This record gives sequence, structure tokens and C-alpha cells, in this order.
Amino acid sequence: MHKPMNKYIELILLIVFSFSVGYSQPVNDECESAIILENVDDWCSADGQFNNINATESLLGAPDCWDASTHDVWFRFTATATAVNIFVSGAGNEGNLKKPMVALYVDNGCYGTFYQKKCKLDFNNSNSVELTDAALIVGESYLIRVDGQSGNMGTFKICIKNFNPPVEPGQDCATAALLCDKSPFVVKYVSGAGADPDETTNTCISEEKQTTWFKWVAKNNGTLTFTLTPIQITDDLDFVVFELPNGYDDCSGKQSLRCNATFGGNYAPCGPKTGLDLLSTDLEENYNCDAGEDGFVKYIDMQQGHAYALVVNNWSASGNGFSIEFGGTGEFEGPEPDFVFDPPTGLRCEDSIQITDVTDYKLGSIVERKWTFGRDASPQLRQGDGPYKVFYDSYGWKSVTLTVKSDKGCVSTKVKDIWMEPCCEDLPVNERLKIMVDSVVNPICAGDANGIITVSGIRGDPYYRFSIQDTNFNYNPIFNNLSQGIYKVYIVDKKGCRDSIYVDIVDPEKLIADAGPDQTLDLGDHTFMNGDYFPKNYNVSQQWFPPYNMVDSTDFDTEVFPYNTTTYTLRVTQDSTGCVAEDQMTISVKTNRLVRIPNVFTPNGDGMNDMFTAYNLKAATGIDEMRIYDRWGELIYDAKDIPLGDPSKGWDGTFKGKKVLPGVYVYLFMIRFLDDKVIPYAGDITVLR
Repeated sequence: MHKPMNKYIELILLIVFSFSVGYSQPVNDECESAIILENVDDWCSADGQFNNINATESLLGAPDCWDASTHDVWFRFTATATAVNIFVSGAGNEGNLKKPMVALYVDNGCYGTFYQKKCKLDFNNSNSVELTDAALIVGESYLIRVDGQSGNMGTFKICIKNFNPPVEPGQDCATAALLCDKSPFVVKYVSGAGADPDETTNTCISEEKQTTWFKWVAKNNGTLTFTLTPIQITDDLDFVVFELPNGYDDCSGKQSLRCNATFGGNYAPCGPKTGLDLLSTDLEENYNCDAGEDGFVKYIDMQQGHAYALVVNNWSASGNGFSIEFGGTGEFEGPEPDFVFDPPTGLRCEDSIQITDVTDYKLGSIVERKWTFGRDASPQLRQGDGPYKVFYDSYGWKSVTLTVKSDKGCVSTKVKDIWMEPCCEDLPVNERLKIMVDSVVNPICAGDANGIITVSGIRGDPYYRFSIQDTNFNYNPIFNNLSQGIYKVYIVDKKGCRDSIYVDIVDPEKLIADAGPDQTLDLGDHTFMNGDYFPKNYNVSQQWFPPYNMVDSTDFDTEVFPYNTTTYTLRVTQDSTGCVAEDQMTISVKTNRLVRIPNVFTPNGDGMNDMFTAYNLKAATGIDEMRIYDRWGELIYDAKDIPLGDPSKGWDGTFKGKKVLPGVYVYLFMIRFLDDKVIPYAGDITVLR
């Protein structure tokens, strides 16, 4: 019965160690295997979903602000907005990673120079860290790197919010940020109660500690809901929604519509989130999260043209901000940025395109326009009315972003995508883009997935990206973790020119172990196991498992004395590579427990047949107990731990020093065998004189 397996001894040891602590190496241990995060507008993992336990150090070196990098793991996302907030927590129920660190990079395909954008670490021992960057290019890919300070390992939760930020909010109603639309966003930090710390008087908020104010004008009649989530989950957020009867620029006479000061935080019954929802019926919740309260109050019905204000108060005064996400059927009044492409389609890279602003805003004027034209654009950034002629030096989808600011101070953003066709001309063969194979590393052991293909490109436009699936191209020309097979490797340059080549990954000759055929024997017998291996040109060492009851467990041919049916594994290890092959054979042991017990004896002192005992035929090792009873059931002899077949041991036919009468007596033997089992044997013995 053959069950061959191939793997590294080192890998076996690593797996054994990893399972001993409950975790294997994370799948995103290396940059090349970064976990792709989708739908990053407002996304959080589950508590403790990710970890850096047993992750290995990247060869990149530590980011600027980290103390070191020993157990880093990687994530990847594509920006759909211009700002991002990344939150990593090992605090409370969210994980156990102590003092996490996070860094943000431009995605270079994990090859060549890494461009670090931001890095942060946990300065205040909260076991959480938060990073915000407001200079992303929509459509670009970015890398997130997570580790723990001082070599810490553990589980963690990660949240990412990709958003277009509004204007900076004020600390008073008069300086509130005017919201143009219901896009979600993040407020990174909060501090103080502003110049007027008594604006929540006569509401459920008794004291302003760290306040943030927003205003908006309803574009239509409709409902409004929102959810506030603290960046630091233990923070207690309170809020009041006001109506501003005198317009958005006049806070006098403001009227409280909803108020919530319920005790929050991750460890409170109401949880860390708060806001307005469609299910609640209460208009106000005070302290302590009383019965029936959940941290949310009833939605509001906005009236078209009416102005409203929201104040968010961080009662915990931690200085940490929050995120907000809006819902409901009502919308906010504001400019609706828009622009057109000329021509709208049919463009090739190296063509120029005119981009013209067509923003509509009937309630005021646009005082500022900021443009981002995307990857490989020239120009890439502009401020002004336009129109702009833009030249793209590469093919593919391009994301153009326009952010406008109105005379009333609100900010709104629009993103549009346009496809640039490849501009690869029909060049002579000796001038075309060509892919070259630099090296091939075949798997060390047959069946392993550790082959490596390294390629490069010549000619074309040296902005090369590579793939072995004709999808998910990146800048890394090294393909790892490959098993035996024929791979088609692709290259594409920035103009869209392409080439491909087939590369073989070939296994070495497979190491095979042969433990020999299965065998059957009686308990107490012995046999020989005759192992072997192929191919014979390999230098190997060998070991039998389990190594019990055998002469030499490191010899292919060894004698074995099994007491039970046993499956033996022959493990053969190639000396030069550590490759391992295994095979199994089973020795079935028949438990024929044979002993010889006489049925008559003559204790007359003639030296022949004077003692009664049991005799071993093969597998018995001793008599645990021997009893003799007379015909009335009286115990007349009892002995323990006596050897089998010893003529000097056993019953001599006496009771209390006197010879018993001839006749039939009953015996009971408790006999122990090689497999340590004790079996009773009972019967009649006849005494003759």
C-alpha cells in the first residue's frame, strides 16, 4: 500500500511549529500576495479577521516612522476618491495586536523602488493606529503595510474609507462646514468647544467638549439618516440636529430636532455607533443607554430649501475623529460638478483630449476648481476654469477628478473614466517589444509549487508590466510559487504593445519510497520489513515510524516484533535537497492467544507432574493470578505474579498444608500477553493420587 508524499523537511517543521501556536503563515506575508480590498468607500473587516502571526520580514526595510519591520503583512486597493482613512486596531474585541503600525505606498507591483506616502504608529499605547492621506490619484493602486512595534504579533481589524473630503469643519455653528452632497467622509481629529461653548444649551448635551459643526440646505423633500462611527471605538460620540429657520448663514434661533447623548463606546450596551435611522421612534436619548435605547434616534423629514445643522461632540475628549455616512431620500443642495471629453471616444494613447467643465450651480457661483487628470497625464494637476488639453502617455482607463468649491463654501467632487486605446504601431520585428526569459528555477522537489520564472523586456516603452494569466498585470517580473507546467508569460508596455513567451517549469525526478507489501502474523511472531527507494542515484537517509519494537529504525531492512496491528511509515529524505518521500505498510497481528493448561496432574512426590500451572505456546508473558476452587466453590489456592510453565511454581495439590482428596477442581488463570492484555482462562483440573 503506497502513499508517497513530497515536501521539505523545513516546511514540515514550520507547519508543526505554526500549528503549535494555532496560526500558519499569513497569506499576505509578502507584498506580491497582498490581499486586495474591494469596495473601499467605507469598509471594515471582521474583528480579528487578519493577523501578522508568523509573518516574515520583508526585504524592503522599515518605513520612515517605524521602529523596525519584522512581521509585516500587505493589502492593496485602488483609489476611487482623493482621500483615504486607514484604521488598524488590536484593541478590545477587535484583536490582540499590541501597538500596531501602518504605512501607505504607491503600488509599484512590489518591484523596484517603493514610494512611501505616509506612515503612522501607535504613540499613545491604545493598540490602534489611524492614517489619513488626502492626496490620492483616483484610479491608482496603493499598498497598505501593517506590523506591530517591537516585533509584536497578533490579530487585528482593519477599516478603510476612501472619500472626497469636504471643507474643514468648524467648532461653532457660525464656522460650520457647508455640505454639498451626502458623500461619506472622515474627520481625522477634533479639539475644543470653539469660541462659543454653550451652543448646545437646552439640549441633551450638557457640556461641549470637542465639537464639530456641519450645515446643509435640503435640495428636496425627503428623509435623512446618518451613522457616526468613532475612529477610536471606545469614544463616546453625542450629537444634535438643528433646523436653522433663518437660513444656513444665520445660527440664531436654531431649533433642536434630534438629540442623542446616550453613553456609547465599544464596551457600552449601545455600542460605539450613533445617528439617525428609519427604525427608531424616539426623538432624544439621554445618558446611560437605558432600556429600549440603542444609540439611535428617529430620522428627520427634510423640507426643500430649509437649512439644517449637525454638531458632533466627542464626550470622551480623546482628540480622535469619526466617520459619517448618510442615507435617506433627501439630498443636499450644492453644485453638481461635471465635465465633458472631446472627443468622447476613440482615443489612443499619445492623442490629446480636451476636457471642459460643465458644472451646474443655480444658487451661487463656483469660486474654485481643482483638477486631477490621472495616471500618466500631462498635465496631471490643474486649478482653474479650463478647458484643458490633456495628453496621456499610456493606454488604459484614466480617471479624471474635478473638485469644485462654491461661493457658499461647500465642496463637491466628480470622477469620470475614459479609455485610451493602445497606440502600438506596426514596427519592424527587430524594433518591437520583446519579452526575454532571464532565469528559470525549477521546483526543488517533485510536486512542490516553488518554481520561479524571471523575465524582462527589451525595446518598446520601458514601462513594462507582466502577467502569467493575461490579467492583473503588474511591474514585478518575478513569478513565484509555480508548480510543474507550461506557462505563458505576457508583457505589455505603457503604449499597450504586447508580447508573450512559453516557459516550462519541470519537476526533478520524483523521489519514491517503497515500504514493501503488507504482512500478517500471529501475536508473538516477528518478521522483517524490507524498504527501498527510487531513483537509486539519489543519496538518502531513511527512518521507520513508529520506531518501537524493531531492531534498527534507520535501516531499510530491519526486524520488527509488533504486538498490535501497526501501520509503519518509511520516510526517505534526499540528502542534498531535503525532499521527502513516504510510504506505508501494515503488519496485521492475529491475536491467537494460545496457552497450554493440563486437565490432570498427579501430586504424589515422584518428581513427575507434581505441580499444576499454565504453559506459554507463543505470546503469553506471565500469570497475573491463579485460583483453585473445590467442588463447593471454596477458594483453596490463590497466587499472584507467577511465571508461566515454571515447574517449581503453581499448585502442589494441597490446602492448608494437607493433601486434597483426588477429584475434580476448578481453576481460573488471569494470563497477561505481549500486548499487555490480560485474558481469563477457566476450566477443570483432575487430581489423581
